Amino acid sequence: MATLLTGFAIITAEAAAAFYRRIHALNFGVYGASKVGKTTLHSQLRTRGEVPVIRDRTVGLKRATRKVVKIDKDSRTIKTADVGGQTYFWEEWKKDMRKRKVKYIIFMIDDRHLSEAYNLEHQLSWKYLVDVICDEYWRLSKGKSKKKKDKDFPIAVGIWANKFDLWKDKYEHNGGHRQTSYF
Repeated sequence: MATLLTGFAIITAEAAAAFYRRIHALNFGVYGASKVGKTTLHSQLRTRGEVPVIRDRTVGLKRATRKVVKIDKDSRTIKTADVGGQTYFWEEWKKDMRKRKVKYIIFMIDDRHLSEAYNLEHQLSWKYLVDVICDEYWRLSKGKSKKKKDKDFPIAVGIWANKFDLWKDKYEHNGGHRQTSYF
């Protein structure tokens, strides 16, 4: 009888943990310069991998939405907000990070900095993002600031080199071709 109850308790605990992972969303921030594919990624996360055609540009900060992703047979719910990449929307990135307490950040780039040496969009937006993340204060409007707490800093930041299928053959690189999709 004790073995049966123990087995039932383990199965119940595993089901509860799976349910918790399903409803408890991990806050992701997806940022980067304009036209790198942030909106396409947001849309793709809501499908089973289909890549939609996006015609409209993102203006400002869109409402955060929940998406269920499956990684190695494990489902997780993530919450992301689509934010414009033009310089005048960078303050919206900070607003999004602060309001949603973003724990994971994906910074997206494409090949424009390689094909157009004068194009500094990626470098400048990356510098802005790193400055916001590393700053010990939330720099608010009108010269006000608020000290960050430990929970205000992200756990992980990753760089996503997008559109590799379009530019992989244009540039010489060391290393093999490896196309990996985690979503």
